[in-house]
Amino acid sequence: MVMNTVLNVKLDPELKRAAQEVAKAVGLPISTVVAAGLREFVRTRSITLSDAPRLKPEVEAELRKISADAKKGVDVSPDFKDIDSAIAWLNTAADEESKK
Repeated sequence: MVMNTVLNVKLDPELKRAAQEVAKAVGLPISTVVAAGLREFVRTRSITLSDAPRLKPEVEAELRKISADAKKGVDVSPDFKDIDSAIAWLNTAADEESKK
């Protein structure tokens, strides 16, 4: 018979809630997620930490869409002769975006 032990860990409440939501969404108890992470740590004897900034997946997706649109010439700003016409164009675009 396998005996289990209890691991007490102090977490930010929001992190705990978010982790529980994700675990529930994939059909796992949070204890299974934590145990899997610890098994991987023991197996590889490593943990990856990085201070390199990473964008959220939804921001990356939006930037990819904007880049693809720009390559097609979609939603690209026109040339401006002066700053006033550029600001007017930006204000119009912002107004249209806020109506969506």
